[in-house]
Amino acid sequence: MKEPTMKQKVIVQIMLGTSLALGVFPPLLMFLITNRKKGDIFYRETSRKALNFHLTIFPFFLVRYFLPNEYRDFIYVVLAVELLFILNAMFRIGLNRPYTYPIAIPYIKEKKEKVENKIENF
Repeated sequence: MKEPTMKQKVIVQIMLGTSLALGVFPPLLMFLITNRKKGDIFYRETSRKALNFHLTIFPFFLVRYFLPNEYRDFIYVVLAVELLFILNAMFRIGLNRPYTYPIAIPYIKEKKEKVENKIENF
């Protein structure tokens, strides 16, 4: 995979920024749009990683409704962790550095394609 263009990086950073407010919907939309196209490996992989991360975080939001009132503030810790991981990914994408979401469960697996010189962490 060749190095992403500035336009691609900005679009992905906008998607990640809006996912902070809208949750799983921006990565899901980008993944569904780019999943069928062969040339959009960068978009597909970044949206796949973000989607896996959001699907991993989502159950924590559901759990808070079943917690006693004393533990309702637990959601702020989850939001802070989500904010830190997404901001880290945004900065590392901008700097062309590899990134991961450490707590993401890989619900959606990487599509196996024969691509020369594929950069592993993009």
